[in-house]
Amino acid sequence: MPLDDHVHEYFRRPNTVSLWWDPAEGPLAFHYDAELTVLRNEVQIDPAWQVLDLGTGRGRFGAFFASQGCRVTGIELNADMLEAARNNARLQGIEDHFDLHQGSAEDLSQFTSSTFQFVACMELFDHLPDLQSVLAEARRVLCNEGWFAFTYVPSASLYGFVGNLYRRLRRHAGSQGISRTYSNREIRRALTAAQFELDRSFGLGVLCVSAQTRLFQSNALVRAATAVSRAEARRWPYYRRPWLARHGAHVVGLARAVSDAQ
Repeated sequence: MPLDDHVHEYFRRPNTVSLWWDPAEGPLAFHYDAELTVLRNEVQIDPAWQVLDLGTGRGRFGAFFASQGCRVTGIELNADMLEAARNNARLQGIEDHFDLHQGSAEDLSQFTSSTFQFVACMELFDHLPDLQSVLAEARRVLCNEGWFAFTYVPSASLYGFVGNLYRRLRRHAGSQGISRTYSNREIRRALTAAQFELDRSFGLGVLCVSAQTRLFQSNALVRAATAVSRAEARRWPYYRRPWLARHGAHVVGLARAVSDAQ
């Protein structure tokens, strides 16, 4: 099965990603909370914005923008996660501001060009078979000078190195992967090709070895690694300095949509 078919088939199936991906819970919730901290601290949110949340999952980021008064549209491939997002929106009383649809980030044909002022693509780059097609669609529906927020796992990070080693071993055992890392150069090139200009990037957890919810085991080694990550996050929730920003377990990027004329 081609990689793109394999990834889409995995994330469409019930009882797959919904069983292990819940960043608001578990021992590394503080690490994922820092992504929201970046948006809260670094983005001047306009309540009049129309926001698109690609791969909304349980609706964590979409709910954040909806709670600020924005009109949010969430797109999610997995029906279990979509239902969880709807439930979370109801519990938070923001369902009137958070419209959820099942669909793929590669196909946004239901939306006209320049519809949104902000597009979020958080925790999704890792699972995209074709990053460039998603960036092209995100750029099309984003107005000029609109904001694009994203995360990725850099291959140069400690976490990326460990993850790539794990994936290599899995491939040798005949298992197809559902995630990947990127070099910082790859990200910049992809953004430029899609008419985005990287504005700022922030690194989360340079010392974080495992941010994979499904790989957590209750043993002394994992508890010790988590304690190191927690101590780092208390002192440095996220990094702004370029080298540190590029070597976090996750990088949060903020880019602007630019036109050909620029």
